[in-house]
Amino acid sequence: RMGFMEDIRAKNAERLAIFEQKELVGKKYGLKKVQSFPTRILQTDWKAEKLAGMLKDNGVLGLEGAISPETCAKLLEYIGRENDANKRQVEGGEVPFDDRFGGVNCRGDGLFGKRQDQFLPVSDDIVREAAAEAMTSMLPLLDVAVTRNAALHEISSLVADPGAPRQCMHADTIVLPCPQYPQASMEPLYTFFIALQDVEDDMGHTTFLPRTHTPDAHILWNRGQKQKESLIASLPAVESGLKTGDVVIFDSRCLHCGGANDSNKRRVLFYFTLSQQKDWPLPDGLHGSNSIRAEDYKKWHLSDLV
Repeated sequence: RMGFMEDIRAKNAERLAIFEQKELVGKKYGLKKVQSFPTRILQTDWKAEKLAGMLKDNGVLGLEGAISPETCAKLLEYIGRENDANKRQVEGGEVPFDDRFGGVNCRGDGLFGKRQDQFLPVSDDIVREAAAEAMTSMLPLLDVAVTRNAALHEISSLVADPGAPRQCMHADTIVLPCPQYPQASMEPLYTFFIALQDVEDDMGHTTFLPRTHTPDAHILWNRGQKQKESLIASLPAVESGLKTGDVVIFDSRCLHCGGANDSNKRRVLFYFTLSQQKDWPLPDGLHGSNSIRAEDYKKWHLSDLV
């Protein structure tokens, strides 16, 4: 559970997130919807290559209809049951918090807060089937962007309950190499956020700053708070605006944040992360993407799941 200083830092982060939203995001260019395309167009080879190029350049891309409404409904129900069960097990001391949940930016008060990053086991049929359906529908794009040998780095869910605060702008991973780690290198990690219900405006969309997955953008980002604020205000911003089964794909280095859930409905995203490179190069997952059950860590490749 959070201590006094952790609680103060969390409240300061929530205040900063509100300031970013009201005063900085979209200040110069406005806030637009992520550029999105129907998944069916990927069956045309040149279109899959074109969209993979857009993802590589912009760091974010939307696709419509990655999984069916029926699969979304089954997975949504499953995640709800698992959320209740996992919380009971953690509170009862049966499993450590870190075995079931990941750390998350601006989660709210208490052990679980209002926002949870809940890991999903590939061993459960509904999880594996949903992942397979999504990956298969996007396979022409994945063949170009990450290849069939891509490693599964994460498979999880983001659960934002009513009252979940807005997140601060952040990147999930750092750019490598960088001044602190000049000998380390990493291929892009692409994360796929899939909506399991229509995400209405008051439920909170994910906001992205395209083209911020680059070394230059991260150098500017790491120069202090004033520089961060200037960068956010000066850049184009887009938001996900997902409907049931839609996906937003982003480079894990791209700056983004989850919106506040001001509705009376739970917002649930199913997600996974793929990369051509199997191993994150820094020790113990430092600055990396680590939302995966221990039994699934370094076990799965794209070719195993489609």
